[in-house]
Amino acid sequence: MTEQQGNANRRGGSGVIWALYNVLLVLLLPLIGLYLLWRLFGRGKPLRGFGERMGAIHDRVAGLAGDDPVVWVHAVSAGEVAAVAPVIRQVRIIEPIARIALSTVTETGRQMSSKRNVDPDALFYFPFDVPLVVDRVLDAVRPAVIALVETEIWPNMLHAAARRGVPVIIVNGRLSDRSFPRAKLLRPIFAWMLSNVTLICAQSQEDADRFVALGADPDRVIVTGNSKFDEQFPQVTEAEANKLRQDFGFGREAPVFLAASTHEGEEEIVLRAFTQLRVTHPDLQLVIAPRHPERGSRVEELVHDHGYAAYRRSRALEHGGTDPVAPETGAQVRVAILDTMGELARVYGISTVSFVGNSLVDGGGHNILQPVALGKPAIFGPHMQNFRDIAAICRSEGVGFEVSSLDDLVAETDRLLNSEGDLALVAARGPAVIKKYSGASRRCAEHVVELAGSGVSHQSSPSRQRDRTDVQDTPTADTSDAPDQPEG
Repeated sequence: MTEQQGNANRRGGSGVIWALYNVLLVLLLPLIGLYLLWRLFGRGKPLRGFGERMGAIHDRVAGLAGDDPVVWVHAVSAGEVAAVAPVIRQVRIIEPIARIALSTVTETGRQMSSKRNVDPDALFYFPFDVPLVVDRVLDAVRPAVIALVETEIWPNMLHAAARRGVPVIIVNGRLSDRSFPRAKLLRPIFAWMLSNVTLICAQSQEDADRFVALGADPDRVIVTGNSKFDEQFPQVTEAEANKLRQDFGFGREAPVFLAASTHEGEEEIVLRAFTQLRVTHPDLQLVIAPRHPERGSRVEELVHDHGYAAYRRSRALEHGGTDPVAPETGAQVRVAILDTMGELARVYGISTVSFVGNSLVDGGGHNILQPVALGKPAIFGPHMQNFRDIAAICRSEGVGFEVSSLDDLVAETDRLLNSEGDLALVAARGPAVIKKYSGASRRCAEHVVELAGSGVSHQSSPSRQRDRTDVQDTPTADTSDAPDQPEG
């Protein structure tokens, strides 16, 4: 078979997959509609930004007017926005004239863009992956390059970008232990989607190998590291720490055990561990920060069930800083419940030892770098699939500690509380680990800017783009000018 015949066969196969995907999408529309109705009337949770998701974003993209190159960054939710924020900052340093368009799927992602000072030139909800809707958004944004965070890939978006000659890059790319086996079952679809991606910047070699196993061209996959090491971690002043301790009712010298980003089932384990630890550490204090603040009432019930008083941070902030329900500091031990948004990063500053949740339950874990950056030991459970490489690095560097049960949690916390030497070592080593593994954001940003330069020349008028409807002749994005893989 000649090379031309092979390319023709691949284009034909791509057209078939694209058509089948959209047939399936049409068949699923009634179920999708029923789900949206159930979400609205059954759970009372409207889908925010429905108009934007249908492509009505022209008022949102007014800040993109002009001839400057547009970098469209898409991140699903808060975690992905936090991860890509340092990449966006580096893009602006390398190419100051670039305009940033940021799309998210969730409301929390939009909120995180403010907390991370992303300040995009345009902010909107990601469109439904329907051809006409996607084309409408691409006409409005007219990106020079599209940067997708981690594994947020959508067939019609990728197809439309390739049809227009817009390069697509995946930054901070990863395939989790949970998603990879499922993706392998759909390998033909993933192989087609990834053929429309110009470059994949993977977090680790394992992630890179997984992308290749799903059909990505090995020449389009490089390892750049994890941009989460480049986040701007807040530093907590002594005055801020003392104020938090005072608000929570903790003494200035009392050790603090922080259970962060906990999920259902983990608060019970933490409270039982706290009860046991107070036998040998009677002045130990506890803060529980549930991952979802709306679970604050449930956590308060558990605290009372274990015989402790509760200080609710949300309730206190509603009453000028004092929780009217919590008793004054005295003989009764009270547990602080951090059921607010945006404060956890600073509360790590008053912790002595931290446990990071969604890891004792089989949830995939949460980011443990915030306590590490502040020099605090980070304890986590065995279920860290979503942060596999970060957990491995922190274990190997002696700043992260894995436990698998209540007894392990008690033993490891007790060991750390009893060892001033180990606490001092983590305090020094934690920030050094962050510095050692930083730099991924700069590497990703360099590739984004280079592809944006090539993408500008690929742009054509929206009317001409809409005229190109021949699916069989759809090319994949050109990577002949893609940057070489960096040494090491």
